[in-house]
Amino acid sequence: MKKIILLIVFFFLFSNCCFARNNNGIIKNRRGLVVQALDNGALGYICPRWALCSDDCRSGQFVYFNFNDDFVDNQRFTIPKDYCLFANGVYKYTNKDNVYKTVRKVDLFYKY
Repeated sequence: MKKIILLIVFFFLFSNCCFARNNNGIIKNRRGLVVQALDNGALGYICPRWALCSDDCRSGQFVYFNFNDDFVDNQRFTIPKDYCLFANGVYKYTNKDNVYKTVRKVDLFYKY
């Protein structure tokens, strides 16, 4: 019985640590960490549900936040309850080592 409970707890922890989204592209996680603020958005991480600090957020999905919320570098944020994050395409950029990278683009939508 203990093994079954341990297996269920293990499965539950690892099922929520990733880029959680449903079939419509809506992302269930509501917190984020900005690594680099850009003109019209920011590069950062979607924090896992279990994340307690900024270092824990770095184990989440690295994305481009395609909305301008007056971001600053190393900022943690939580979106309001009446909004949701929505995966919508990809964002391409060149990093500081001149390597071309592609990440998921995430938009902010109002839930009505």
